[in-house]
Amino acid sequence: MDGISQAILEHADGAGTRGVAMGQLVDALVGRGYTAEAIEHAIWALLGARRLTPSGFLCRHLRRRDAFGEVVQTRCYELLLAPWSSELDHQLDLDLAAESEIDEDEDDRAP
Repeated sequence: MDGISQAILEHADGAGTRGVAMGQLVDALVGRGYTAEAIEHAIWALLGARRLTPSGFLCRHLRRRDAFGEVVQTRCYELLLAPWSSELDHQLDLDLAAESEIDEDEDDRAP
């Protein structure tokens, strides 16, 4: 395992089962000399290899001013990442058949 992957897993392991926010993880490792792009790529590779798993998410409310000076609030979601566990592994198996049912339900909404 390369150094960046090891550093990611160690940092995630230190956060326990709750996990660490992906942004915090990237910021921490940028501070150790890695580039953000390399960290992000390694995180996705670790997710794909089932060495890292989502343990939840954070919802941040962001406020900014639009072009007219009005305050606009939006939500931003961020994954919490934890070392792989068999209890959390099922999250990575997407039931894509259920997606077609959701699409059909959306078609029922009035415009």
